[in-house]
Amino acid sequence: MRMTALLPSRTRFLRDKARWFIAASAVALIPWAAVLANTLPDTAQVRNWSSAWVGLDLFLAAGCALTTGLLRRNDSRARLVASAVAGIAVVDLWFDVVTADPGAPLAQSLLCAVAETALITACMHVALTPNDQAAPARARGESLADQLHLAGRGPC
Repeated sequence: MRMTALLPSRTRFLRDKARWFIAASAVALIPWAAVLANTLPDTAQVRNWSSAWVGLDLFLAAGCALTTGLLRRNDSRARLVASAVAGIAVVDLWFDVVTADPGAPLAQSLLCAVAETALITACMHVALTPNDQAAPARARGESLADQLHLAGRGPC
């Protein structure tokens, strides 16, 4: 039985509307991106540039801290927060690289992109791993031997 059959009709209606809106947005954003590509200037002066970047990085730090705290408590909401952190980190990585000046700033940005890719990978692992597998081995009651000999097999 599909999960939607168990939902109340109003909830199903709202979920169907949300699904339609998200799909329509995906389609509408393609021509919008083409308009932006053809109309936006190559450079721009921006107010509060440093505040925007500092704020984004502080937002990432808060998301990482929240994810860590939720993981420590084996709270299933860690998966949602980790997913959001991964998305924000992708955006941060993208803008770091494409807005960097040539030379040393671009090299620094690319080096930071390696670290951000590791963060994105870790967050996506948390987001996509079922809760019982994401729990620390101690919380699951596994001994070191259990961890090393999964399903009766050796570590290799």
